[in-house]
Formats: sequence, structure tokens, C-alpha cells
Amino acid sequence: MPGKAVGGGMGSPRIARSGLRSPRGWLFLAFLGVWLYLASQLLRLYPARVAEVVVLPVSEVREILALSAGLGQLLFFGGLVAALWRANLAAGVSNAGIRGLAFGVAGVGLLGVFEFALFLDWLGAAFNPMALFAQTPVMDTGVIAGTALAFAGLASLVVGFAQSTDLFGRRERRAPQRTAQREETG
Repeated sequence: MPGKAVGGGMGSPRIARSGLRSPRGWLFLAFLGVWLYLASQLLRLYPARVAEVVVLPVSEVREILALSAGLGQLLFFGGLVAALWRANLAAGVSNAGIRGLAFGVAGVGLLGVFEFALFLDWLGAAFNPMALFAQTPVMDTGVIAGTALAFAGLASLVVGFAQSTDLFGRRERRAPQRTAQREETG
């Protein structure tokens, strides 16, 4: 993809990518994930009623709703990380954007590992090398860590985007103004 150098100055040069399409598909995936997560969490409040409606045991309903909530989290974080990365590429990638991608991918990957372990546990596979991950304290710790990493990635991607788009202005522009003011007063 063709790119043009952006910036220079004191920071590292950034390369802006031209011709990138908007991240609508990734944002739709994140939107879908939010609604799946929300619906799953709301239905988890009433497992007996849901079990009665779908004619399944309550324990099975709890497991299915936990799986769908985890899938919603994966879709949400994966979609947002990918959309913000695409925006960072279009604006010119900064160090914060690269760091955000690393944290975001690590968080989504960690959530994916625990979701896969939960899925294998739900299937009741005879050979489940990830059975330890599906146990409640380990699962909770992994989901908390994955969520924290994903949020750290999202925050860093937003900071990288703000830096790439010069949202808050640069120091190089302010420095000549201050020097000019000192000369006038001095």
C-alpha cells in the first residue's frame, strides 16, 4: 500500500496509509458483540425462566449463556481493536498505536483462549488439555486479565490516533510562539 511520511520533528516519523477503507465492518462486529454480551448477561439473571422456555436444564442454559457472553466480549474487543488499528494506519501509525495493537491483541487472545477452554468444557470432550482454564477461579482471573489488556490496548490506540491526527497540537508549534513572546517581553 502506498504511504506518505507524516511528522518528523522530535518524535519518530509516521507513515500514513492512503486508500484504506473505513472500518465499518469491524465497528459492526463490535456493535454486534455488545448486543450479544448484553442479551446474554440479561438472560443470565433469569436462568430458570430461560431454561423453561428453551426446554433445557438450568445448568446447560447457564453454560450456553456464559459461552455467548464470552463470544460477545471477543467480538466487541476484537472489532474495536481492529477498527482503531485501521484508523491508526490511515492517520499515520505512532508508537502508542503500535503499543495499543500489542496490548489489544494480547487481551483479545487471552479472552479467546479462555473462551475456547469454556467451549471445550461445555462439549465435554474426552481429551481436554485446557480443562484447568475452565475452572471458575482460573477462568475469572483470565477473563479479568484479558479484559484489562484489551482496555489498555484500546486506550493506547486512541492515544496513538490522537497523536497521529495532531488532535491536541504539537510541541514544535508551541515552542516558536513562546520564543517569540519572550523576545517581545525581554
